[in-house]
Amino acid sequence: MSAKILLTSFQTWLPHQKSNSSDDLLTLLQEQHGNFSNLSFLRQLPVDIHLATEQVVSNLKTLRPGGIICCGMA
Repeated sequence: MSAKILLTSFQTWLPHQKSNSSDDLLTLLQEQHGNFSNLSFLRQLPVDIHLATEQVVSNLKTLRPGGIICCGMA
């Protein structure tokens, strides 16, 4: 069995942004999830370091992935 990988993305942070390109990428990957069964997704994290950290740490404790890839626009 291959190790689980956790992929994260953020919400947009400026009013004029229609989407976050990193979240758009994860949407495409998630649509193909059957081909990537070792992936877990934590999408649309708040653009707040404390809240986002709490959510990521909670998921790390629950999922215990072998790796994490944090995606962002900047």
